[in-house]
This record gives sequence, C-alpha cells and structure tokens, in this order.
Amino acid sequence: MTVTKANQYNNKMKEGARVLIADDNELMRMVMKGYFRKLIPSSKVFETTNLPDTFDLLNREKFDFLLLDINMPRGDSNPNTVRKVHAIQPEIKVCMFTGNDKTTLEKQYTEAGAIAFIQKDEEMGLAIEDALKIAFG
Repeated sequence: MTVTKANQYNNKMKEGARVLIADDNELMRMVMKGYFRKLIPSSKVFETTNLPDTFDLLNREKFDFLLLDINMPRGDSNPNTVRKVHAIQPEIKVCMFTGNDKTTLEKQYTEAGAIAFIQKDEEMGLAIEDALKIAFG
C-alpha cells in the first residue's frame, strides 16, 4: 500500500481513532496491530485476550473498530456476541477474525452486524485493508 492510500484512511477517520484487537494469540495481535498502525497511523490500538476482558473494556472505553476473534479462552464469540457489542456501542465497526472456515460462518456474523470477516489463513493484510475501506470508506 502506498503512503497516499494510508493517508486516505487516516484523513477519513477522526483523529486518534480507537481500535480494539480481541484475540488470544499474541502473534496475531502483533501482526494486526502493525497493519492498523501502517494503514491508520493516528490510531490508538488496544488489546484483549479473552471475551470477558473484551466486554469489560467495551463497557469502560469507546472504540471505533473492533477486530474480534471467534475462538478465545473464557468464551467463544458467536453472532449474538456481535449484537451484544452493538448494544454497548452502536457505532462500533466489528470485524470478525478467525481460523475457522469463512464460507460456513461469514453470513451469520454479517447478518448480526459484523462489517467484514477475515480468515487467518488468507491474505490478512489485504483483508484488513478491505475491512477498513468498508468501515471508514
């Protein structure tokens, strides 16, 4: 991605956009944090490693974008999880993130309000770029 494209995302988002990455895998969090910082340099990135901590943080802090893993310790995410997130923060953009089969799950999550679905074995850089285009256009 060119600097110009990265600046386009940055310019379309409010200054200091807040992103929450909810994933139990440290390597995945590091990789995705790198993409967010590259594509939206002004973003503030937060991390959680399980579903209860994710909801605790969502209840305390406002976020613009949530990258939500489906399978995590202390509770897996399901389509109702997306609805619960939106009940707390109606304006948040939720993007699902998983190693599970995208073709069997994506429709359920997008119908529940997720804006995108990234499978961990696909081109994650391109997928997060597409998700950000959907979220912040």
